Amino acid sequence: MAFRCTKLLKIIRSTSVFRHNLIATSISLPEEIKVVKPKQYKTEDNLIFLGDPDNFGSLSRTIKPSPEQLEDEGDIQEERFLQNKPLPSQKLTIKQYADLIKQFVKQKRIKEAMDVLEVRMLKEDRVKPVSYIFNILIGACADVGYTKKAFRLYNDMKRRAVNVTGDTYTCLFNACANSPWPQDGLKNAKHLRALMIEKGIEPNLTNYNAMIKAFGWCGDLPTAFQIVDEMMQKKIQIRVHTFNHLLHACISDKNNGFRHALLVWRKMLKMREKPNIYTFNLMLKCVKDCNLGSKGDIVEMINTILAAMPQVKTNNVQLEFMQKNEILNIGCQEKTLMQSDAVPIVNSEIITPKKDEITSAVIDTEDNVTTHPVNKMVKAKLNNRMVPNLLSRVLNMNKVTGLQEVHTVQDKFAIIGGQEDFLKEMEVYSVKPNVKTFTQMLPLLDNTTEAENKLLEAMKSSDIKADIDFYNMLIKKRCLRLDYDAAIYVKQIIKNESEFRKKRYPQSKKLKLNVNIMTYGVLAMSCKTRESAMELLNEMNEKKLKVNIEILGTLLRQGTANSEIGYVLYIMNVAKKENVVLNEIFLKHLEAFNDKCRERINKEQATTGFVKAFENLSKYYTSWLKDVNIQKVLQPDHPWQQFRQNYPDTFQRDNRVAISQPKKFYKRNRKYIPYVPKIVN
Repeated sequence: MAFRCTKLLKIIRSTSVFRHNLIATSISLPEEIKVVKPKQYKTEDNLIFLGDPDNFGSLSRTIKPSPEQLEDEGDIQEERFLQNKPLPSQKLTIKQYADLIKQFVKQKRIKEAMDVLEVRMLKEDRVKPVSYIFNILIGACADVGYTKKAFRLYNDMKRRAVNVTGDTYTCLFNACANSPWPQDGLKNAKHLRALMIEKGIEPNLTNYNAMIKAFGWCGDLPTAFQIVDEMMQKKIQIRVHTFNHLLHACISDKNNGFRHALLVWRKMLKMREKPNIYTFNLMLKCVKDCNLGSKGDIVEMINTILAAMPQVKTNNVQLEFMQKNEILNIGCQEKTLMQSDAVPIVNSEIITPKKDEITSAVIDTEDNVTTHPVNKMVKAKLNNRMVPNLLSRVLNMNKVTGLQEVHTVQDKFAIIGGQEDFLKEMEVYSVKPNVKTFTQMLPLLDNTTEAENKLLEAMKSSDIKADIDFYNMLIKKRCLRLDYDAAIYVKQIIKNESEFRKKRYPQSKKLKLNVNIMTYGVLAMSCKTRESAMELLNEMNEKKLKVNIEILGTLLRQGTANSEIGYVLYIMNVAKKENVVLNEIFLKHLEAFNDKCRERINKEQATTGFVKAFENLSKYYTSWLKDVNIQKVLQPDHPWQQFRQNYPDTFQRDNRVAISQPKKFYKRNRKYIPYVPKIVN
């Protein structure tokens, strides 16, 4: 029985195998060769059509697109946006984003600071920014003059329905003021002011000051004064900061700015506003950069100052402009004085001081004018000033010389008292000068070593520590008057002062005095020979300072001025060796020197050795132009290009500035303090 069962199983198994092989080896047409019968359509008359009668041709057939054709870049971005949602732990707080932006702004990395908002916040973390973030970035763009980006951020704020605050408008006006193109900045400032008027936005005091700065720096001085009139109409108290911005605006007018600044100063004194250190420094800036204007403008200024003086009865006041070295006389016979509402009335016998006010008594005689000031803020006794000072509250017009003869910077500085009287005027208002005051006063002094030493003594008596910028200006001033020995001696002064400060203030980093790249830039003006230039460049290598095109251009200028071809060849070799990017001024010096040498040879004033040296220079100049990169010289650099790309790595310092990422979790310092009960007696 068992044998039959096993035989039956073998038969069944063999039958199934045969059947499986028969199916597998059956002949079948491939799918490509299979004939597909067309679909038949019948009409009402029972006519049979092989295709759809409503479709003509084969263009309307359905085509199955490939998966690659279905992919779209926008669809991919949308899919990623929906799938890659940021985790809550990935997002930071607004303060952490702001701290991260401030770190980049502090290092002048504008592009990286913008990426925090445009990439990290909006794309990666998907955090809605607030006005505080936008104000930081707009302020950073304003500081560097990136006006276009500042207004783009402002438009982005409005598009995202972010609240626009007063700080936003202040930063935008500052961006207009710092624009590299004054006309473009003025256009944006006018548009922004018109937009504020259209929307009914009432500016605050800070906005008005920023407006004055923007219109003044862009050259629209009448609008700046018009804004001040608008502030007075709205009864906004004008403080010293507003007058400082007006002085900033006066600096933009090179022809009449000093005259405007003096009128602003007299108006400030009339409104009893006390000037600060910035006011005095700005006045020095006006003296250096601006002029008094024409003779008629000067006469008008003097008449305006006299009209604003606290006088109501003047029997014999004559204003006579005479020739040079003559005196501008004002008749003082039988002149009476009545103080305005700002200063109480006094006489020559009894002077009653009033709290927080300056009370002056002017006793006039035929020959002299004696001033007795009484002020709680200043000393009770003040030395008589023997020089004219248009900054003083009480003017001694008998000492004013013919103002129409003022041309030099020293003459303009003498109008406001000179070095000694200017410092005394600062003492009157309890204003202590700083190092910037003396730095701006340095170009206004006489071109003598005695005047400069006197200024150094005044700094020492005022306990003001000079910085390296002051000494750089001193070197430059001495080089410009061709006093090269005195300029080089400043290096020894810097060395002695540095050693003294290291011993006296060993822990103070702020008081350290070290030479910088600017020091060697001004010292290059004293290198008249090739040997002195080599000594300067070797000293820079020892200090590990990389030479730049400005220093090489100064050295080249000295070589071309003395017609030393060997000196010029040496500077060209250094520029090629150091791979310094040339500028237009450097090439102009070479072209001018080439024309100068050819003219000298054509006039047959050159020696045989000079002619051979010039031929060698001409051959080398052709090959030198091919080796150095002059493409960047021909392509002018855009002032905003540096803010559109990432900050480059430093060449001289290996320790790069590290940006600390904000912590997501802060560890709290929980210190256990045992409880101690208080025992009350």
